[in-house]
Amino acid sequence: MKKIQITEGKVYTLPEVIDFVKQTLDRVGEKSTRDRLRYSSVDVYWLLFDMLQYVNRNVPGEFILLQTEKDTYRVTYATEDVGKQRSDKKLKAEINRTAKYLEELTGRKPSWGGEE
Repeated sequence: MKKIQITEGKVYTLPEVIDFVKQTLDRVGEKSTRDRLRYSSVDVYWLLFDMLQYVNRNVPGEFILLQTEKDTYRVTYATEDVGKQRSDKKLKAEINRTAKYLEELTGRKPSWGGEE
């Protein structure tokens, strides 16, 4: 197994980081053949889900663990534009809810409040 050298102050590309992760998991897999611990499907799902949450905070676009049928998942990728559109839609809905609430309180609809 080749060395994983993480140099302080160096910035790594995503492919380099992925290679480090693969090497680490391969090593763990090699040394864990006699491990009696077993992982449920829920454990595996949350491990993958949490990993993708971390990745999504650090890369453009969005990776999603999508259930295609019972007990079957795949990782899908939405471009940066799709993520921005989804975020814009959520923001607009929140603005509209705020406008509706203010209208209920004051009896007047704010000029910036649209329809949901």
